[in-house]
Amino acid sequence: MARHLLALLSLTVLAASPALACDFDDENGLDVGLVLSGGGAKSSTQVGFMQIMDALDIPIHCVAGTSMGAVVGAFYASGYSADEIGEIFIDEDWGAAFRGTIPRTDKSFIQKEREETYFSGDIIGLSRDGLELPSALNSMQGLQTLYRDILRNVPVEIDFDDLSIPFRAVATDLETGRAVAFEEGDLVSAVLASMAVPGVFAPRIIDGVPYVDGGISSNLPVQTALDMGADIIIALDTTAAPRPSDGRYSIGETLQQVSTIMVYRNAQLEKQALSKRDLYVEPNRIDIGTSAYTESAAGLKVGRDVGHEHKDALLRIRDLAAPSKRKPRLKPNPDQPETLTLVNNSLIADDVIKRRVNDILSLDQDSGDRDRRLRELASFGSFGEVDLGYSSGEAVLTVSPNSIGRTRLKIGANVASNFDGAASFSLLAQLTRQPIGPRGGDVSLSAELGTNTGLSLELYQPLGVDSHYFIQPELFIRSEKRELDLIDIRVGDFLVETQGIRARLGRELSSWGLIALEGEIQDGRFEPIVTIDPTITAEHYSFGSVGAYFGIDTLDRTDWPTGGRRVQLRAQQFFDISEDGALDANRYEASWLQAFSAGSYGALLNLRHGKLNTDGVTVGFDSTFELGGFRQLSGFRERSLPVERLNYASLEVFKRLSNDGFLVDIPVYIGGLAEYARIPFSALGLDDVEDALSLAAYMGAETPLGPAFIGTAFGNNNDLRFFFRFGRTF
Repeated sequence: MARHLLALLSLTVLAASPALACDFDDENGLDVGLVLSGGGAKSSTQVGFMQIMDALDIPIHCVAGTSMGAVVGAFYASGYSADEIGEIFIDEDWGAAFRGTIPRTDKSFIQKEREETYFSGDIIGLSRDGLELPSALNSMQGLQTLYRDILRNVPVEIDFDDLSIPFRAVATDLETGRAVAFEEGDLVSAVLASMAVPGVFAPRIIDGVPYVDGGISSNLPVQTALDMGADIIIALDTTAAPRPSDGRYSIGETLQQVSTIMVYRNAQLEKQALSKRDLYVEPNRIDIGTSAYTESAAGLKVGRDVGHEHKDALLRIRDLAAPSKRKPRLKPNPDQPETLTLVNNSLIADDVIKRRVNDILSLDQDSGDRDRRLRELASFGSFGEVDLGYSSGEAVLTVSPNSIGRTRLKIGANVASNFDGAASFSLLAQLTRQPIGPRGGDVSLSAELGTNTGLSLELYQPLGVDSHYFIQPELFIRSEKRELDLIDIRVGDFLVETQGIRARLGRELSSWGLIALEGEIQDGRFEPIVTIDPTITAEHYSFGSVGAYFGIDTLDRTDWPTGGRRVQLRAQQFFDISEDGALDANRYEASWLQAFSAGSYGALLNLRHGKLNTDGVTVGFDSTFELGGFRQLSGFRERSLPVERLNYASLEVFKRLSNDGFLVDIPVYIGGLAEYARIPFSALGLDDVEDALSLAAYMGAETPLGPAFIGTAFGNNNDLRFFFRFGRTF
């Protein structure tokens, strides 16, 4: 009663003020406000409860939400039914959206090549001000694209009272700590600000102010709904209560508990504003976890069950409530112009960006082609975010620079061991400056240190406005230890040193392929460290080569792909640049890796064929074909079988053990593979040809630092080997 007396006094004082968003001044009943707390994946239980509300025709006159509750509220207020929102929860890949990574299939071909080695992504930036650390673990690019797609009928600039139901999204002002209820502007930006969990996502900047997750200041925004003019509140609260302690807390557990206490206490304060006439419900009956989006179907069901239990209370609210004032869902403007306004905050030239997305407005939104093109653009420029929305009847494309600057560091590693004394270890690092100009491109310095050492300087420069043609020169120097076996006989260890320059002029065929002309000049020497053949002595070589390359890469993953293929065709002609000028050789290679899937199982068919014609003249280890090691004849030592003629085939079957869709995704696999190769030994002056067979079984994991494998393999060298491998294998 006191609350409504205060409301009457406020109305008397503010009689000349505009009507509140939720106050329709309807004599036929009271206005109902729906309040949705934050809670991540727990919000599926809210949606299940709302499905019962819809079935009972409970009128909702305004909605206020925080964090994931703001997401659900935005969808509902924009005209989606609770059943439609439930389908979104089940159908979308929330794990991928929250991680914010660009799918491999949408990355440029060049970027796919580089990720074969430097798999960490950009972990740190360097600037004149020192080190630039990432502002968060994940990017919001995936969520932004998803929400922009779902809310594509909502203009970028809109009064939230003009939605199907008046709506407020609550976020926390990072500079003052106060709760802010967004009531106009860009609905997607407001929702992203409301769910920007500190540390997980970077603060969202709106009108120059940084905002973070609304749960910090108002996880159950009851007061916001009251401020909108709601007379009756239906509050769906999934706020987690602090868990009792066993007296032992790790650093992570302590921080988590502090965060839980802070959010829980402000929700309890908001709860005190509820009256006896309001309905307060905790629908997360089965305690779904914050990140358990894979359990959305179960969450919807339990929410419906809880809704049925509160049917009488909902019907009482319906009897008191005014008729629904819900407006029809906004529809796209049929006269939408085919124009694109670019807001370019990057160094890349406007014409380059526009040419890469020049037909984006004509693409079918429902097919996902438009979103794919935006992701390809983000990959091309290594941008921070790329966003497409609509404002005042025109499309607006906003491009933001990378948050850690233009100079960025990647890392990698390669570790291999057969647990019998044969092991190798290398740390890898790549420092990249990107972009280097308005046409894009980059220059990178790469280093390797460990069993092998190396250094390379590479330039990648797109050409022309379309930026599909490119030049890619590289200077390199490398020293590595190589082993040489004859199936079951250890020939010896060798030190191989090379230096030279290579370059290619090519064209990327969208993100799926590349064609290029290649050239190389290489000078090298190899010398035995230890060998059973005293006639093998140190040898120096120098050669040049020209060739052509064609590649296709549509694999959805690098290490355990479940779809797509990788095809590589390469032909080279070698020229002797040493004093004797005796070399006249050529080399060609063809490979095909095809991925299949059925449920949680995947299969890989790998075929390789090649030939090096040298007339018996040495052109170095780099020009031979390498076999040995996991997925390259697993039963043999790592890279121990350099051959001049290659015939290789393998079939691999693997099963994913861990569930997909989690926010932190570390897939675990078990697998087995059978391999066959026909190995000639003409490089050693022998005419012998051997059939090499290998069987392997392994367990692997795709860790944040790269793929790791441990397993056992047996080959027809009569040797059972256990192996550990960290790093790329194809």
